[in-house]
Amino acid sequence: MIYLFDIDGTLTYPRQPIAVEFEEFFYKWMLNKKVYFVTGSDRKKVGEQLSYRILDASAGLFCSMANELYDVSPFGDKLIYANNMKIPDMLIQWLEQQVEYTDYPIKTGNHIEHRTGMINFSVIGRYASKQERDAYQKWDNQNGERERIAAYINRKFPQLEACIGGQISIDIQEKGKNKSQASQWIRKNVGDRMHFFGDRCEKGGNDFDIVNDITEHRDGSWTNVISPQHLRAALETIEV
Repeated sequence: MIYLFDIDGTLTYPRQPIAVEFEEFFYKWMLNKKVYFVTGSDRKKVGEQLSYRILDASAGLFCSMANELYDVSPFGDKLIYANNMKIPDMLIQWLEQQVEYTDYPIKTGNHIEHRTGMINFSVIGRYASKQERDAYQKWDNQNGERERIAAYINRKFPQLEACIGGQISIDIQEKGKNKSQASQWIRKNVGDRMHFFGDRCEKGGNDFDIVNDITEHRDGSWTNVISPQHLRAALETIEV
């Protein structure tokens, strides 16, 4: 069995380092298993959230919606592949308008972040504090701003796909260049059955495509979790 894990909201709380106690548990749990990480974050942000020993013990790290794959080792990261993306100017202009005309009163900066093969967009901005992130998520759950923006992008830019990720953002990439690239790569290059753990497995979430790919190919299973504590409870049912 190959285990695949989302990071934000799954192994850690959004944009937070992995908790010390959970890190110890997870490191011991993963040692005799083949583990890959699959995240929308870039490599730098992953390094801020997961300890080096956990990354080093993994079989691979898929970043930026699996538009990059790294082999992490003490001798330095080895980039296995990377996808580029051509970004329509019209999309950038429209996203800038969403920041300007949102009904949400707080804007913190870094609203459009370019990553390998994708864009991460946030109306409130990625410089938001934890308290600001929590407040925006609560407001967005009531007002559906991210859902509306993602639906518009999917309708008006048919070559792209947009999905909700984390607490405050939307991941935008070329159609098909989503987290399912990880399960496809493993199927082709590694084999074996897969089990994916993530917090956004519902349709419209940025874990949905990998879950859907595994389900359609009938070569694995998945678990939707809502926190690291929920994940730990699920992992404790798996024999070490």
